[in-house]
Amino acid sequence: MFSRNKNFLFKALIILIIAGGVFIRFWHLDSIPPGIHYDEAYNGVNALTANETHNWKIFYEDNTGREGLHINVIAFFISIFGNNNFGLRFANALWGSLTLIGFYFLLKELKFSHLSRAIGTFMIATSFWHLVFSRTAYRAIMVPLILVWLFYFFWKAVDTPKYRTRYFIISGLLLGIGFHTYISFRIAPVIILAVALSFVLTRPGFLARHWKSGLIFAIAALLAALPIFIFFSDHFKDFVSRSEAVSVFNAPNMTFWQAFGKSLGRHLWAFFVIGDHNYRHNFNNQPLLPAAWSVLFAIGFIISIREIGKTAINLIKNSRENPGEKSILATRWFNVSVLAQSIFWIMILPGTFSIEGIPHSLRIIGTIPAVFIFCVLPFEYITSLFTATKEISISATTPSRDSRSLTVFIGLIAMVVLGGLSQVYIYFNLWATDLATMGAYERKLYDFGLMTKDLPVRNNNYIMTAWNTAIYSDRHQSSLKTLEYLAYPNIKKYLFYRPTDGIGQINCDDPQIVFLESDQWLRDQYKNNCPSLQQKRYLYNNGKYTFWVMSNNP
Repeated sequence: MFSRNKNFLFKALIILIIAGGVFIRFWHLDSIPPGIHYDEAYNGVNALTANETHNWKIFYEDNTGREGLHINVIAFFISIFGNNNFGLRFANALWGSLTLIGFYFLLKELKFSHLSRAIGTFMIATSFWHLVFSRTAYRAIMVPLILVWLFYFFWKAVDTPKYRTRYFIISGLLLGIGFHTYISFRIAPVIILAVALSFVLTRPGFLARHWKSGLIFAIAALLAALPIFIFFSDHFKDFVSRSEAVSVFNAPNMTFWQAFGKSLGRHLWAFFVIGDHNYRHNFNNQPLLPAAWSVLFAIGFIISIREIGKTAINLIKNSRENPGEKSILATRWFNVSVLAQSIFWIMILPGTFSIEGIPHSLRIIGTIPAVFIFCVLPFEYITSLFTATKEISISATTPSRDSRSLTVFIGLIAMVVLGGLSQVYIYFNLWATDLATMGAYERKLYDFGLMTKDLPVRNNNYIMTAWNTAIYSDRHQSSLKTLEYLAYPNIKKYLFYRPTDGIGQINCDDPQIVFLESDQWLRDQYKNNCPSLQQKRYLYNNGKYTFWVMSNNP
């Protein structure tokens, strides 16, 4: 009866944790982050264009090149919710939510205890690192999503004879789909090889039993990835262009090893002391993990190394003492440790092989599943110690010792919970309202876009940009992608000019001139050209931003 109630309580707790994690990924998604960054808006513009032309691409070549899957999904949600923040970021909140669910099931399949599953799911649910990318329209959030579900089905295929082929096909398809997500996923097959090798070494006859299934897995992966492979075969420059631009191989005034060592050191340091400096990714240089979590991460990392080391010693002893015998005594967490270590070191490489903006939490987002597996490993060891204590006779221990151990254990859980709640507080109450965050997400341009969207369209419409704005030759597009996304479709009826370039160029037949930045002298020059123009001032964000519009009837 007690066991049944205990299981019910843990299931209820998991549901509560996942529901809370999903809630905070969608809550105020229309207004937080407080604006839209250029890269997000570019994805939105591409999605709007794809919907308009019915040309949804495998790969979008502009803006340094981006895999098309995420943008095409954004296009679907924009068609439902409109070209606003919610429509743009709905896919990310969905990917982040599905990652929470997948991580729980992965921990379950890896045979973690109820408590560890609850703690691990809570950590990823409340992590600022995962939360911030679950609420911005960057495609990289799909990497941890694919990894957790890929290895859930892979592990299930290995451990479950029933439906084995079906699970291998699903995991293979997920591996292939991963190539359509983000550039860092391209090295994920190495993780599969490492994990498969760990099974070959520790499970006698594994290769003989599973080689056909492995072939099916590989074919499924190839079929899913084939469209983008075909594209890159004809566009190899798009395959390497972004990597080359930020590579440690091209670091100025440094050798490769100097640049690589610097990048690796800063990315490892980011887990404990100083994190990402970019306000789009982080708040006030905080480390990727709260203090209590980083200690658990370090302990779990050491535990996993120990598990691998003990099994390696067993392997060596077995090969010396029983050269004809293939069995090996693997430790309980060996295969899990290989999985976590492989994900961590493979998926940190996209960050460490880059030198731009380091440490860069977006490029190493694929390490998230491994990081939180490390964080829960100590709880498995503590739980096993409690179990061992119960098996020792009463004379070998004392109630006070048990009480102290339990107090430490509860205190550790409390620190985990407080760390998670503090991360959520920082995101919604500090980071979201910080002026640096508003600047990072181009809040001024965001408000300018909202204003332009609401303006009536005239016969001749003009946007007067900032001085340094890049404008396309046809004057119908510019580098102001946030404006173009929010003001769609009316923005297609506007021409872009830099502040003084439009003087003498505008048509005075029912014109409308919208100024991103202006002064009275500039507006007077346009009035001299079209004397009937009148001006109107618009205030946004509690008066922080002032915009002017000139027309015959403002």
